[in-house]
Parts: sequence; C-alpha cells; structure tokens
Amino acid sequence: MNVRRTEERAEDIARLLDSALSIPGWRGKVGIDPLLGLLPVVGDVLVTVSGATILLMARQLHVPWDMQLQMAYNLFKNGVIGAVPFMGDLYSFFFKSHQLNAALLVRAVKRGEDGQCPLTTTALSIRDITALALLIAPTVLLVLAVGLWFWERDLSLLSLLYPPLYQSRMQ
Repeated sequence: MNVRRTEERAEDIARLLDSALSIPGWRGKVGIDPLLGLLPVVGDVLVTVSGATILLMARQLHVPWDMQLQMAYNLFKNGVIGAVPFMGDLYSFFFKSHQLNAALLVRAVKRGEDGQCPLTTTALSIRDITALALLIAPTVLLVLAVGLWFWERDLSLLSLLYPPLYQSRMQ
C-alpha cells in the first residue's frame, strides 16, 4: 500500500469521526464522535478505539514517536473529556481531535527525512503493535472507567431524557 493511500485512509477516518454530517442552518459539521459519545460508556470507547487506528497508520508510516505521543495525547483528551456526560459531548463536537491527528500525520510524512518519504508503507512489527497497545490501552481503560463511573451514578443523557423508564429499570 502506498503512502498517499494510507494518508487518505487516515483523513477518511478523521472525517467520519469529526465532520461527516452537515447540520441544516449551521455552517459547521459534526461527525459520529459526539453522536456515539451520547451512548453511555460504549460510545466513547468505540470512538477512542476508532481514533486509535490513525495512530496505527502513523506508526506504519514511521511518524516520529514525539509526534505519535502528541497524537495519543489528543486522543486521550478527546476520550476522557468525551466520557463526561453532556460537557464531553460538546467538547467532542468542537474539538476535532481526529482531524488534528490526521493533519499531524500528513505533516510528518510530508516533512520526512531530508524532505523524502518512502513510496510504500511497511508492515507493523510485533514491537510496533506492542508499543502502540501500551500507549493506547491506558486511554481506553480510563475512558471506560470514567464512563462507568458516570453511568453508575445515573449521570447520562438516557437518565435525563427518560427518567421514569430508566429509573423503573433500576428498581
């Protein structure tokens, strides 16, 4: 697979997560990130794991580790803050972390060593996958823990929109 195709896949994933849908009467766009974030616990974990695929592509393209750490931090902020009901969904709506990460990936590849970049991507090694798992797993687990903490305290969009139905289930 060539470099440009991998960059395009990263941009496609970012677009889907951050700006796939137009909102009538508003100039901005929204992706499935804030929409899935409305689903307690599961939505934010799914979005975080989906966003982590951009980091996998960055590793495959040999993006420098310091840039990958910056991308992981953006994913961390989006995931953990996004797991906070209401506020986190608004944050995900405005903070386009996946598009930022895709832009960082493209910028790093274009810069390359001496302005050159490889014409093809390389397969991820076990070492690459292990390093990325160690980088991403704590974020996913923290997003899960934050989401569960709010869910156990009945702080979710579901409890706000459907209090009688939701509360009767708990009895």
